[in-house]
Amino acid sequence: MRFADGLPTVAIVGRPNVGKSTLFNRILRRRLAVVHDEAGITRDRNYALAEWNGRRFWLVDTGGVILWDGRGLEPAIQQQVESAIEEADLIVLLLDGNVGLAPEDEEVTRTLLRKDKPALVVANKADDPAREAAAAAIVAGGLGPALPVAALSGRGIGDLLDRVVEGLPPGRERSETPPENAVGVAIVGRPNVGKSSLVNAILGEKKMIVSEVAGTTRDSVDTPVEIEGECYLLIDTAGLRRRSRVREGVEYWSVLRAIRALERCDVAVVVLDATATLSEQDVKIAAEATDRYKGVVLVANKWDAVEKDHDTALEFEDRLKWHFKFLSDSPLIYASALTGRRVGRILPAAGSLARMRRRRIATARVNEVLRRIVERHPPPSNRSSRATRILYGTQVSVRPPTFAVFTNRPENLEGHYTRFLRNRLKEEFRFEGVPVKVVIRKREGKDAG
Repeated sequence: MRFADGLPTVAIVGRPNVGKSTLFNRILRRRLAVVHDEAGITRDRNYALAEWNGRRFWLVDTGGVILWDGRGLEPAIQQQVESAIEEADLIVLLLDGNVGLAPEDEEVTRTLLRKDKPALVVANKADDPAREAAAAAIVAGGLGPALPVAALSGRGIGDLLDRVVEGLPPGRERSETPPENAVGVAIVGRPNVGKSSLVNAILGEKKMIVSEVAGTTRDSVDTPVEIEGECYLLIDTAGLRRRSRVREGVEYWSVLRAIRALERCDVAVVVLDATATLSEQDVKIAAEATDRYKGVVLVANKWDAVEKDHDTALEFEDRLKWHFKFLSDSPLIYASALTGRRVGRILPAAGSLARMRRRRIATARVNEVLRRIVERHPPPSNRSSRATRILYGTQVSVRPPTFAVFTNRPENLEGHYTRFLRNRLKEEFRFEGVPVKVVIRKREGKDAG
């Protein structure tokens, strides 16, 4: 499958604990997938952009192939793996080089042969020459001998990537819409508010595993999508819990991935459960986004399950205004992942905020507005020093819109007055739903006064 950018897809499949996520991270040269000794940590498909020798491709980390362990998630994982095989242009079947072929490996092998998919058999954990020789002797059915690697140390990864690139179909990248320009949209919220169901509804397919067990999504899962000519990168995250309740190592890393997803995105879609009482945690999650100067779209999910009268929406909106005073100009969408109602409004709202974050204001206009603000509300001065003067300002960057304000006494503008300037510039330039950043800088030279 090729996404909107025209890049091919490579999927890593295999049973649990053979090192799929470690290989995924090694190829990407960064820790993106959760890696843990506990088997079965990766459950959804996790997408990321990879490159080798100038060739770019989408790399997919999949859930481990398990026959059954009693929790009821394995059939869903099997479906995800089969979907990944259907999507991929090339499959990497990863084995444990110390164990050889297991029944699960043979089942995947039969599936690959039945679907006639190009595949590479790779035996992991070949950390020394002896293990490398044993791993190279493994033969998987009609797929041929295994290529030995050690994902943890990086041994053999270059040879593997050479083989991957050789096996890819001819590239057909579309340079006019590279993935880097996609609008990053992080789907965040407390556990079990319906984030994955919402992503599935947006995509129109079961891309994420949906379960009634809270905390099913542990990684942040990236899915590129194009809607009406706009490219988005949907990031479905593990539910953010109170930090005091994050005890297990996996939960810790999942929360960390969610925070990092907020740092990577342009817009955070904060999902609320319309059937439940708004909590302090809902507010904290939204605050995590605004603290990182991200645009925020509030989505009241499960709206179909709310018993409504003519005052219901108004009452709910009043509660939101009370809890989310700092998001008074953010879009609010009453949606239902189950019925699909108003789901189609979410990405356009996020796209609008993303465009707002890219706006640039001319320096002349910035100084015109800044002079007017300062005339009405002069900056504070320290009695022991000369008067504080705001000399000029300019927009220095976008995503988020960032304004530098130059002064002779930066120490007098920290705190309250900086927040005042930030709010006024946001209001004057109508950055609705988008936080604005103000940095105070000292102007050197004789005219600094």
